[in-house]
Amino acid sequence: MEFGGGALVRVVMPYLVLGVAALLLWRRGSVLAVVAVLAGYALPGSVRDVVAHVNPWAERRERSIPKGALEAGRWLRAHSAPGDVVATNLHCRYDWWQVCDSRHFWVSGFTERRVLVEGWAYAESTLSRARPFVRSYLAEPFVDRARLAANDVVFEAPTSENVRTLAQKYGVKWLFTGINPALEKFAQLRFRNATSSVYRLPER
Repeated sequence: MEFGGGALVRVVMPYLVLGVAALLLWRRGSVLAVVAVLAGYALPGSVRDVVAHVNPWAERRERSIPKGALEAGRWLRAHSAPGDVVATNLHCRYDWWQVCDSRHFWVSGFTERRVLVEGWAYAESTLSRARPFVRSYLAEPFVDRARLAANDVVFEAPTSENVRTLAQKYGVKWLFTGINPALEKFAQLRFRNATSSVYRLPER
């Protein structure tokens, strides 16, 4: 089932349809059916959140926000200018998802700086491409593939050329990531703790 209109319509319409269905069931006296419909609609997200935080392997997997991230973010905020741009490879909430859950905002939240690519799940460009009941907005990739590729290659296979591209083309001054010693050949390590690293790119 598809709905036309803008992103707001596509987000609100499924809930409107659900509400009408619940009202019809209520008028027929099917109270348990109403409860089941409403609970069933909300259950997947609830179960996902519970399973993500309570399971026997909780200590073995990476948390949504690793320990030390706040310290690193606050350090970067204190040692950078408000207009500085940060690049990060921390786009997904969990690395074991089949589809990247891009509701990931803590790098920009902790640093209070602009981030080249981060947390695109709720962006207009993402919601406008999602298809309710067909394809979730969580399954939508970042809209600018070239920018994402230029961003991620610096963390996956850094070279002086791709680091220079981030600095010159996209205005990036800082890199915020996990532990990645390969970056030290092309950027200056300015901060590191047990989970997070901050690098300064060479001047353009």
